[in-house]
Amino acid sequence: MPEIINGIIYGDQNFMIPSHMNCGKFFIDKLLKSKEKIALINGATGETITFGDMVQRIVNTAGALTRLGIKRDDVVGVCSENRMEYLITAIAIWCSGATATFLNSGYSKNEMVHSVNISKPKYVFMSPDTYKNYYETILNTNIVEKFFAFGSAVSDPKLTSFDEFSRTYVDVQHFRPPTDTNGLARTALILYSSGTTGLPKGVKLTHFNLITSGSHPDQVNKDLRCLTIAPWSNTVGIMCTLDNLKNQRTVIFLSKFREEQYLQCIATHKAGLLLVVPPLVVMLTKSSIIQNYDTTSVELMYCGGAPLDLAVMLETKRRFPNLVRILQGYGMTESTGVLTEESTNSFKEGSVGRVALGNIVKVADVETGKTLGPRQEGEVRIKGPSLFGGYIGKNINDDLDEDGFFKTGDICYYDEDGYFFFVDRIKELIKYKAGQVSPSELEALLLQHPAVKDVGVVGKPDPLVGELPTAFVVKKPGVHVTQKELIDFVAGKVSSWKQLRGGVHFIEEIPKVASGKILRRILRDMLKKPVSKL
Repeated sequence: MPEIINGIIYGDQNFMIPSHMNCGKFFIDKLLKSKEKIALINGATGETITFGDMVQRIVNTAGALTRLGIKRDDVVGVCSENRMEYLITAIAIWCSGATATFLNSGYSKNEMVHSVNISKPKYVFMSPDTYKNYYETILNTNIVEKFFAFGSAVSDPKLTSFDEFSRTYVDVQHFRPPTDTNGLARTALILYSSGTTGLPKGVKLTHFNLITSGSHPDQVNKDLRCLTIAPWSNTVGIMCTLDNLKNQRTVIFLSKFREEQYLQCIATHKAGLLLVVPPLVVMLTKSSIIQNYDTTSVELMYCGGAPLDLAVMLETKRRFPNLVRILQGYGMTESTGVLTEESTNSFKEGSVGRVALGNIVKVADVETGKTLGPRQEGEVRIKGPSLFGGYIGKNINDDLDEDGFFKTGDICYYDEDGYFFFVDRIKELIKYKAGQVSPSELEALLLQHPAVKDVGVVGKPDPLVGELPTAFVVKKPGVHVTQKELIDFVAGKVSSWKQLRGGVHFIEEIPKVASGKILRRILRDMLKKPVSKL
């Protein structure tokens, strides 16, 4: 159990840090513990690679980067959907002493230009799909010196083939990372904040941050095959995948969600652990074809990215006959992924777990900054070796309180046993008269209605009361439901100030980032123009 002293909650601070302080070497040492076991399975193609072969390709690529003349602080971008070469390249970049940045293959061209201008990569590795979509856009920034292509589908002579580039053999046993890596301060990875309130910010994660994250104890404690569709360009995707690989667990991956393909992957590869985000869980609970596939191998789910409602959890267990638990975690890019987490040995219904290794946390009064005790809602503020190395172009001191704790903007509370319960984002709380309304609470209620496929709730500005709770709803295909039915459905279950006084708007899709967080700013923009209420 985490230690609580004067309202400060301490996750485990006792873990081993290798003297080389290079996170790439740290991860390949973990992977080498199961050389002959399958490390990765491409769920779409069936392609596999063992842990031993994966490490060999990593050190070959690291050696190629070194011969290319890569230097400390050079930034190398990976712009691709999930595929074998993605992880090989990322870990190789760290091994070479350079900095990796992951350019999201789902970005708009404007977001891509914004991200490239933040991180300024010297080299970029691209898949055939991202080459087609973004090559000219990135080239026109005049920042990237050299491009590399995964696979054989790109024939542009201006790009170097990844297979050709990384072909030269490097002896794994004699591989050593650069000796000048200062892991405490040196940036290993630049990720981008989710952008729920605007364009993404560049977040610097150090070698020390990633080694700390990789030192977390195994929360599953069982050799289950793991299935993920989370993009490795976002924090949830990359950290959860690395966590399973460093525990020598086979990872089955897909680049996007296609319902039949996903369910077939579970059946074919006997996936026992599903890495999920709430929107995916909701889709699975409402699936009309799940009964056609053998899902009896699924024993656990690990859910992150946003809170998961208890009613959804119960329905999920009904759909998966051998599902024992849905474990939840809570974190952010700035905490190197996980801030709190559940495990098979430590869990509580509705919570997002206890403070994870390498984190120091307090819950503070939003107005006064006073440290709060159990069952008092306040802002989560964090310190410790998991705390990121700062933003690019933005002073981190602007986001620290007087005691040096990073202000997350999230509202939570914890109980007497140290379990945390997520409430909402400070900026997302709806202010109706003197009351505060949590959008996620109303969303969880609406998802219980049989006609609702997905939902997002925001506050509609009102000069008299502040904001009116307003719902945007995606209906299930072929189902008829009215605005009044949904308003009445919620009204019977909540306090007067939480009712949907702003109405219900029916739309085709709820805008979200890859981790599952709702882009509420886009929904608020929709309120400024006519939308359907029928």
